[in-house]
Amino acid sequence: MKTRAIAFILSLPLLISLIGLSGCSVYRVDIQQGNEITASMIEKLEIGMSQRAVTRVLGFPLISDPFHKDRWDYFFYKREGSTGKTTQTLATLIFSSGKLVTVDQNIVK
Repeated sequence: MKTRAIAFILSLPLLISLIGLSGCSVYRVDIQQGNEITASMIEKLEIGMSQRAVTRVLGFPLISDPFHKDRWDYFFYKREGSTGKTTQTLATLIFSSGKLVTVDQNIVK
């Protein structure tokens, strides 16, 4: 009886590796971080908009820099679990006296 148990325990790694090679795939979740920013959202921004109006369009910025209160950074990252495809978007908005002065957007696929 003990020899059967030992043989079974020793064959478990082989059995597990065969199951892994048989085409069973592991489910991978999509990873999404930050504020999703689309081109249509950026098109709605206009130079001279107030900070409040910008938050209605884009939401609150992901990064608040206490040393640069007039700079808002919106970062978005998404990795699809099934394909591994990544998309990154960074939008930097610069304000002066509470009004939008500059919009810089960078999309990396």
